[in-house]
Amino acid sequence: MSKTGGITLKIFLAVFLNDAIDALAQVLMKKGIVGEAVVSWNLQDLLSFMTQNAVSPLVVAGIILYALNFFVWIIILSKIDLSLAVPLGSTTYALIPFSAVVFCMKKYPPMGIAGIFCVIFGILILSKSKSAAPPGVSVP
Repeated sequence: MSKTGGITLKIFLAVFLNDAIDALAQVLMKKGIVGEAVVSWNLQDLLSFMTQNAVSPLVVAGIILYALNFFVWIIILSKIDLSLAVPLGSTTYALIPFSAVVFCMKKYPPMGIAGIFCVIFGILILSKSKSAAPPGVSVP
């Protein structure tokens, strides 16, 4: 809940912006990966993979967006309870698959799409249950 007693439009938009930035950062990093996947977890292979990708413009852009995301998240946490912020922030679980479909041409089976809708429905239920507290009662 916000310190004023409810989820305001500003807070909701901040959470959505945070999730959109997160989804974009994920897609940029996925598309920006250079070289082959790490097949063994030895130090030499890991360092080689990291140095190849440290100079990828899309990976760097994703990291910068993650830094921005961090500061937006801190602002959100200063306004609402963690127990509400995290579930509201779970819209990332819907935005990332949507972004993967649009930007990475990923295909999802019907059960995957149904699962995404279940997540969204659960977020709606939780956000309504948290905002339904009686006036003057703080929901932890």
